[in-house]
Amino acid sequence: MSQWTSVCTHSQTDYGLASTLKIVDYAVSGKPVRPCVHVAMVTVQSIGTPNVTRLRELARKYPQAISVKVYDPDSEDDMARVVGEITEQTGESGVNLLYTCPDWCEEDTHSVLSDVTEDTLTRTFHHNSVVPVLLTKLFYPALQEASKSNTDQGLNRRRAAVVHMISEAGTLGDFFEGRRGVMYAYSASLAAMIMSMKTMSYELKKRGDGILVFAVITDSPHLVTKGEMLANGQVTPCEEAGYDVMKTRGLISEVVHAAGEGAHGKCLHFKDGRDVSY
Repeated sequence: MSQWTSVCTHSQTDYGLASTLKIVDYAVSGKPVRPCVHVAMVTVQSIGTPNVTRLRELARKYPQAISVKVYDPDSEDDMARVVGEITEQTGESGVNLLYTCPDWCEEDTHSVLSDVTEDTLTRTFHHNSVVPVLLTKLFYPALQEASKSNTDQGLNRRRAAVVHMISEAGTLGDFFEGRRGVMYAYSASLAAMIMSMKTMSYELKKRGDGILVFAVITDSPHLVTKGEMLANGQVTPCEEAGYDVMKTRGLISEVVHAAGEGAHGKCLHFKDGRDVSY
């Protein structure tokens, strides 16, 4: 029986790693119908954060089911090295589910136009728009392998899927309504990633590879990392707003698990799975 493999990649914030923790906790506590392997790709910048420490503890506890790989997002060669290590281990089973979590942000939540710099724009676009596409490209052959070796028909996460988890700050909704400032580089880079996701979905559907591609639109990692969130148009402490990070990660898992062919190329809201594409 072939194994089922998921890979979660991350950019900067400890918040994004909570998604992997939820997936891993669900995996090790459930009863999968076939062997499951979950790989967390964490950046060199995130080493030492609480969730990376927790992931490594889980990897030591469940060495057959969980592994943690460290990569340098500033080096395509290093990304290729780590992806090569993972795909060598998965072999002909390939990679069934690839998560990307672009969440790099250097801006304050109250930034203004005069704060924008070329360096900030360049770094933020690199981490949030370039790296997720490069990682998907590197994992593409392994996703194809998983799709070919799976007996499931149509587009679904059990066969092969790419899920980009993108903050609502990258959408064209009312995210900035009532706020004292904005995040130019962060929002623009995420909007670009949404377009990359849509482009990717068009190409892979045309290829007929059987790989599902969609985005889950989440709350803003940059605010939550600071213990804040948007509530009624205002930046509010998470505790006052009754926000629970792990509960939110659970909602995301439910949306991903329910996604089928109709989700291809869509942006699904993390709370209820509704399409919020623009």
